[in-house]
Amino acid sequence: MAFSPPAGNITSGVDFFSWINTTIDGWFFAGMLIAVYFVLFIKMLYNTDKVAQAFTSASFVCMILAILLRVIDLVSNVFMVIFIILTAVGSVWIQQEDSKFG
Repeated sequence: MAFSPPAGNITSGVDFFSWINTTIDGWFFAGMLIAVYFVLFIKMLYNTDKVAQAFTSASFVCMILAILLRVIDLVSNVFMVIFIILTAVGSVWIQQEDSKFG
């Protein structure tokens, strides 16, 4: 699949990444966030064997990345809100697990 070259002058990295992102309809950084989430989740699950902790940690890291990417306008509000909600759900999940065993 051939894409058209960027129109105008690209003078910064943000311009370049914005062109990449708009060329593939805004899915470049959304896909990167999802990939980072799964890599972190699997790695943390392998290290801790606690699903709630791995879920929340991966969600939190991706939430921070999503907020930073949203500030630069490289992801939509939807992905930022999804990771905020996942972090909140994970926090409640960890609290529920801790109250069972404590």
